[in-house]
Amino acid sequence: MQSSDERTKVKSRNYDAVASFYEALANIYSFGLIRRAKMAELIHFKRGDRVLYLGAGSGEDAVAAARAGVDVTAIDLSARMIERLRRRMARKGLKAELIAGDALTLAPETLFDAVCGNYFFNVFGPDDMPVVLAKAATHVRPGGQLMIADMAPPSGLLGPLAWLYLKFGLTFFWLLGLASQHPIYDYRPHAARLGLVERAVHDHKLFGIGPALYRTLVFAKPEVSA
Repeated sequence: MQSSDERTKVKSRNYDAVASFYEALANIYSFGLIRRAKMAELIHFKRGDRVLYLGAGSGEDAVAAARAGVDVTAIDLSARMIERLRRRMARKGLKAELIAGDALTLAPETLFDAVCGNYFFNVFGPDDMPVVLAKAATHVRPGGQLMIADMAPPSGLLGPLAWLYLKFGLTFFWLLGLASQHPIYDYRPHAARLGLVERAVHDHKLFGIGPALYRTLVFAKPEVSA
């Protein structure tokens, strides 16, 4: 049986291998909805906010945030992903703190105005995901926001078709060694158990019709009482 460190190294190598086309493939598969779900977060930032991107990949969302005047920190397990993000930032004359490493090892005292886990938590299986979500929430300052762009739990009459579509994608990325097999997560009850308050929900539908395939969730961390 592989140790946790060995699994981390394998996953890092797998993401390194797909770094050059991962983002483009995801957006082709989703007809651009994956990108749209990430970009929906931008309206919830203020200029000068400190924002952390977990599992940033090659970082189209991090680049957009930096262009909007956000102070970006981005971390990804894949050094090749981070290098691609570094080159993107440089081409656009932008600056950000970029870290090639395990997001779970961030110092606990590091706090941000917003923490974004975009298609990050679904990398983890059902036993690990709530733990990783709780860890992410510790990096949100009181009064700050936790944001998640991810697959939407299927609902409605066309829900079974949406489930088949989403599970196909999840299984494909699982076969590439990039994600775990698991149900389509509904993050809202997990966030509620952490004391986070739902602030906004943005649903993203194919051609604007049918069930939501992807969803952007914004949660607020309550201020500390005096």
